[in-house]
Amino acid sequence: MKKTLLAAALAAAAIAAPAATPSETAALAAAKQFYAAKGGDFAAAWNALPASYQKEIGEVVKLFATKIDADLWTGAQGALKNVAGAALKKAEFAFEDEEDRPDMIRLVSKAAAVLNAATYEDVKAGNIAKVLAAKPLQMPGVTDALPAFKVPALTAKQNADGTVEISDGDDDETFALVDGKWIPKDLTEDFEESMKEAKANLATFEIPAAMKPQLAAMFPMVSNAAKKAAKAQTKEDFQQSMMQGFMPFMMMAMSMQGGMGADMDEDDGEVEYDMAE
Repeated sequence: MKKTLLAAALAAAAIAAPAATPSETAALAAAKQFYAAKGGDFAAAWNALPASYQKEIGEVVKLFATKIDADLWTGAQGALKNVAGAALKKAEFAFEDEEDRPDMIRLVSKAAAVLNAATYEDVKAGNIAKVLAAKPLQMPGVTDALPAFKVPALTAKQNADGTVEISDGDDDETFALVDGKWIPKDLTEDFEESMKEAKANLATFEIPAAMKPQLAAMFPMVSNAAKKAAKAQTKEDFQQSMMQGFMPFMMMAMSMQGGMGADMDEDDGEVEYDMAE
């Protein structure tokens, strides 16, 4: 009797939940790769991209490399690693939203590791897959205190137009098939234009020779400010230290483009840094 009831229940479940279509299965697997990037697995998201997209991004990176030299890259690399280190050590000041803080720590620790792994030769060659494989930066008491990252349970439903809707229970995202790979539809809508714009901007971008020594001198200032920020006891001290380090770059950006390069909060005058973007 029990076996009969169990068989009936399984049969009913099979009827209620039709088998996933090949498109739903493939899109679901791809979505898990993109979600993994939120936990610091950038390589998973990179591998989920179509080869044509990887090629375009690689070309932009290689074009960027022609606009700088090894000394500038090394200087920027060292300064940004110190900024990332300060943000991780003082995560409560850098990332005030407690709910988002674990994800931000994961992203910054991975970004710092990627930056550390990327030599100037890697940038010139566009070795993106290589540097994205770097293991996240570990900071005792910070990264090791994070809860384990888990990709949420995802569901897939194919739409009439051939796209697939992926849901994590809270948010939905549409995936579309491009060159045999399922990727977020939003990415497909502006990718080509974004790449063209990036290449056009880089084609006309030049760092004047006279400005390179100035830039080189600024990087140690950023590093020193970040090291000071890493010892801050209050949010205000942290932000002030960061501001002091980046002020020369802001002034240079203002003189070159008329912009400060940071967002001022009109209510309290605080500077908001988007460190993980």
